[in-house]
Amino acid sequence: MKKTLLTVALATTLAAPSVLANVYVQGDLGYSTTKTTGSIFKKNHFEPRLSVGYQLQDFRLALDYTYYRDIKDVYDDSGVQGNAKLKTQGLGFSAIYDIPVQSVVKPYVGVRLAINRLKVTDDWVDNGSIPVQDGYYSHTNTNLGYGVVAGITYPLVQNLKLNAGVEYNHLGKIDDVNVRNYGVKVGLRYDF
Repeated sequence: MKKTLLTVALATTLAAPSVLANVYVQGDLGYSTTKTTGSIFKKNHFEPRLSVGYQLQDFRLALDYTYYRDIKDVYDDSGVQGNAKLKTQGLGFSAIYDIPVQSVVKPYVGVRLAINRLKVTDDWVDNGSIPVQDGYYSHTNTNLGYGVVAGITYPLVQNLKLNAGVEYNHLGKIDDVNVRNYGVKVGLRYDF
């Protein structure tokens, strides 16, 4: 039994580098603008993203989770006062091409598809009506979004790279309103 456990432990240790070869993890922090058509919601904010990917020579494939932050709108329109909020998060898949150049700084371009969950809520009071009326509205929609990315990577130390990029994402629609996001991101990528 001890020999079997020792053999399994040794095989796992030896196989681990080959299993993780070409795998990377990346964490990004971005400064972005999320806005809707008609400018109902618009906000500049920081947004985090965590990605796990696989390198295939000059191509990379990655899965990511992005939290786009909540956007709030406090309004007072003809006696109707309210608080509206848009909450967005997405699970994405990116295909990225690292452009082969003779430099330590490597440019890249890519496309991104994502399943995005958009939720809008509105809590309001109509002080202009008699009697005073109040209400609450909530709607959630899941959309297929798409986007483009471009940027550069720079090696800091072995297996660790600095990433800087720009991106545009169409996050989807909710209540016939388009939601878009664009901005810059900076992060670190660790290659196993």
